[in-house]
Amino acid sequence: MILASCGLSLAKVSRASRALIPGDRQHIPHNFYSSLRNRRFTPSLYQLLALSTLSGYRLVDWLVVFGFSLDDVPRFHASLPALRTVELDASVYEPGASIPWFYDLGQPDLSVPLVPLSRWLAPGAMRRFNSLSRALNDKYRYVKIGSQDALAFPELLPGSIVRVHSDDFRALERLPIGNTAAKHLYLVKHSSGLTCSGLYRPKSKRIVLCSRHLPYAPVELENETEAVVLGLADLEIRPLGKIDKPVVPTRLGRFWTPGPLRESSHGTHVGEFIRRARKRSGLSFRQASERTRFIARKLGDSRYYCAPGSLSDCETRKLPPRHIHKLISICSVYFASAAELLEVSGASLNKAGTVSIPPELLDLPPNRGRSALKPSYFFKRIQRRFRHMPYFLRYAASSLFGLSDLSVRDVFWAGGVQGLRHSYFAGALFLVVDRKQKTPRPSLSSPAWAQPAYVLQRRDGTYLCGFCSLQNGTLILRSSFAGQPKLLRLRNRVDAEVVGRVVGIVRRLK
Repeated sequence: MILASCGLSLAKVSRASRALIPGDRQHIPHNFYSSLRNRRFTPSLYQLLALSTLSGYRLVDWLVVFGFSLDDVPRFHASLPALRTVELDASVYEPGASIPWFYDLGQPDLSVPLVPLSRWLAPGAMRRFNSLSRALNDKYRYVKIGSQDALAFPELLPGSIVRVHSDDFRALERLPIGNTAAKHLYLVKHSSGLTCSGLYRPKSKRIVLCSRHLPYAPVELENETEAVVLGLADLEIRPLGKIDKPVVPTRLGRFWTPGPLRESSHGTHVGEFIRRARKRSGLSFRQASERTRFIARKLGDSRYYCAPGSLSDCETRKLPPRHIHKLISICSVYFASAAELLEVSGASLNKAGTVSIPPELLDLPPNRGRSALKPSYFFKRIQRRFRHMPYFLRYAASSLFGLSDLSVRDVFWAGGVQGLRHSYFAGALFLVVDRKQKTPRPSLSSPAWAQPAYVLQRRDGTYLCGFCSLQNGTLILRSSFAGQPKLLRLRNRVDAEVVGRVVGIVRRLK
């Protein structure tokens, strides 16, 4: 039906595919329909590229037809732990996908100290992503903090997703020359990778990476030749359910000699691109293989699994693997961009068709007119405040915060209060709460800043948040927000009750 919608038959496609590129890579055989009857058969990347070129329909839509979603790559980027700080693929590959949406229950008051979003929003009908009003902005990039180069610890934790404003690199020029570290955190690219760190400028063209807590070596780098400042960190998405312990590797604990920056390049062929991505991630073949096993379980298809030997072989070949499953797994575990890998493979998403396959042919619900979609006052306010929304995390939020079914009841607005200055609640905008954890359990082996936090509801309907313990039926709360008593004693289930444990926080960094 898809080929018929653009006036093509399989015979025409089969004949035309031979003329695209000499050889059999893009050839669509005349018995293609017969092959599709085999449930284990999937066309190759180049066969899908041929279908896209000849039909005029987008390559990403043809991937969806055969059960592949490039949006799985950003999803696993957000949920998989990182050994080294890596840039995330923040692309939204399927603008026609349906997503859950919400409608306003009333006009929200963003000055309220702490309130669940379920007071203001309720789940609504599914909505097509391309119906959202969103501004494309290349000024922002997203990185995940690695456990082996957490120079900004404890301001940023391993596993935190940090938004970086690329236009703010000029803020470095305003940093005074001397041994005073900057108040803000910068994303720096150097010969060993990416680092989110504090900086100071001993000289005009020199910068020093500053670790405020862990014994990383304060390495001095020459700006623009040995390092480049990519931007200023302005937002953190911090998972708190399970905090990865940072590790200072020997190579970063000792003074190391910085090398010159390499020119940014995707590599001359697919194997080189994959090898560079693996080295940036810091993973061994065995570690990467275990992660692909996890991906195969999550997606319910063993073809996403890559054996260590297969991963090694991929780095020696100029062409991508035959199965598209492997491409998605490799991009996911090595934190590589799916669009960049396809471009190196000669199958750029912008190279072939540009027209969307009609939704009814993809079994998608029809896109309702904009007049039928009521605008949300709350989301308008949030869009104005955030300037750029991380829509690529829409499928990853549950796994990121360790919740099997994240709902609007689990998210609290916290932008109406001011967090304590030396607490990770400083600049808090949203809190994610696990309502199943209602018994406060302090961690006696953790420092004060790492103690688990809980949200409490008082009998008058107001909410409190802080580090909490339960002793002889009394809740002892050390508040995390300014303007509230620093220490409260409340009778459990009489004066207040525990709503749940805070397992995630979204906060401003500047």
